[in-house]
Amino acid sequence: MKREGEDAGKGEGRRRKRRRRKEKKRLKKEKKKGTVALTAQWGKYGIISDADIGNKDSEFRAWLVEERKINPETLSKDRTRKEFAVFVEDYNTATLPHEKFYDMRKYDIRMNMIRSGQVIAAEDDKYDPLADVKAHNSTIKSQSAKKESVLSRAELEELRRIEAERVEIAKRRQLGLDVPRHLGVRTEQVTEFTFE
Repeated sequence: MKREGEDAGKGEGRRRKRRRRKEKKRLKKEKKKGTVALTAQWGKYGIISDADIGNKDSEFRAWLVEERKINPETLSKDRTRKEFAVFVEDYNTATLPHEKFYDMRKYDIRMNMIRSGQVIAAEDDKYDPLADVKAHNSTIKSQSAKKESVLSRAELEELRRIEAERVEIAKRRQLGLDVPRHLGVRTEQVTEFTFE
């Protein structure tokens, strides 16, 4: 025989589960709607990962204190890592509530200029992908210019000949044949070594 309290508890549990499911669906719909608008903002201030915790420490700590109302000194390493993951997601999607959470140093400089009455130059907030491409191409060009050979054509041919001789020496040794001492050696840099 069932007690009245048990039936009431089961019904209440079912209602609670149903409410949770509805809440999850609602949150999922809101998240979908929000991501459409946020994709245009992705990487507006740059893209960071979990490895950037040292680089963005001051911004992260300010965000923890001001937005999450959490003392960063009392957090465990695991909780800090989880909170930083939330910070990274908000940073990359440009959804942090204030500009200082993106670059604290830049914000401090700007505020000091305002306080001292200096004129602030207008910033262009638009991301220029061509600037990245140009910077990348210039590094590739400079690397290829550095990699040009300092050897002349004759020296390169001599090195190829010596390499071919070394291959021949290896084959002769495998067959058990006699190998002349001068093969496979560059004559300008020959030094005699004696082994005792």
